[in-house]
Amino acid sequence: MSTQDETFAEIEAAVLAVPGVAELYRARPTLGSAVDAAKRLASRASVAHVVLDDDVLRVVIGTDGSVPAPETARAAHLAALDAAIAHGLPLSRVDVRIARVG
Repeated sequence: MSTQDETFAEIEAAVLAVPGVAELYRARPTLGSAVDAAKRLASRASVAHVVLDDDVLRVVIGTDGSVPAPETARAAHLAALDAAIAHGLPLSRVDVRIARVG
């Protein structure tokens, strides 16, 4: 079984492999995940770009313009969901937001 860090790394890699995704940005956490992120920063652990709020995975992408942004966001959603499922991470939904359209 994967650790949460390994799972997040796999999700990030899957999203970055989607045609049209240029980069990942740190998703804005809710209060609960912000506290967790602060603890991770204090312990000098790496902080993932994706954020898990209870059972909602939040992903923020930048696109490169090679694929229409809505199509890229849908593909990033599916990639993140598939990677989460493959690592046994139960989710109610995946939120993908586009921060930059290239």
